[in-house]
Amino acid sequence: MSKTQTVEAGEKVLDVLRVLERNFAHGYSPTELAKATGLPASAITRYVATLEAKGYAERIPETGRIRISHRLGQVAIQVMNSLDAAAARIEESRNRLARSL
Repeated sequence: MSKTQTVEAGEKVLDVLRVLERNFAHGYSPTELAKATGLPASAITRYVATLEAKGYAERIPETGRIRISHRLGQVAIQVMNSLDAAAARIEESRNRLARSL
């Protein structure tokens, strides 16, 4: 697979992921994903399998529909915690600078 093909495949996987982000509670059927992305059903099967294998998508046990995984929520929490820590360091620096004036 050429670099261009690899990038294009990656973009399509991300297109599927972006659609999945829209409806965590109910997820999507493969047919709905194909319609929303304009990709063929066979491609949706491959891209969803990739997302599932890497932990970014999962099947809703009761319905078999596909949704983003809880892993993405965990990543979002990690990002927020990192930003909170950075904000605390900035505030500490501001306080030190104000005391030194």
